[in-house]
Amino acid sequence: MKVGFIQCAVISAVFAVAGYLVFSSANMETSLPITVAVSLLLSGIVTPWLASLFGSSEVKQGSVSTEEGRETATLYVGNLPYKANEDAVKEYFRSYIDVQSVRLMKDRRTGKRKGYGFIEVLTQDVDQAINELNDKVFLERTLKVRHAKEKSE
Repeated sequence: MKVGFIQCAVISAVFAVAGYLVFSSANMETSLPITVAVSLLLSGIVTPWLASLFGSSEVKQGSVSTEEGRETATLYVGNLPYKANEDAVKEYFRSYIDVQSVRLMKDRRTGKRKGYGFIEVLTQDVDQAINELNDKVFLERTLKVRHAKEKSE
């Protein structure tokens, strides 16, 4: 049985209200802000736990649904022009392969692009597309296209 994140949030809100009622009705000498804070803390812990317990698909990260359930592959693209944005890269690669998404990496501190990214594509003819795209010139830069390595845990 799959339970969505919203249902889990409602359940934990019930826990928060119940915690508030328990803390406020008991003869504990706690102030209202402390009672609310403890209740919200408990609900913040309970919501993700409930979502993982019931296998909520909306909470899990990394699962990508494609149209008609087709398989996807991720390509690494290096030596990208710094001025290229996701739309330009997607448009360029579309003439070679069916592109699902584009992620260009940015420096966390400066926000500037790093010159590489990842493109999620449908698995049909991936090797042929890599052969065609590797060493192609895009906006005056020679691209390096390879299969992306799996992220290590």
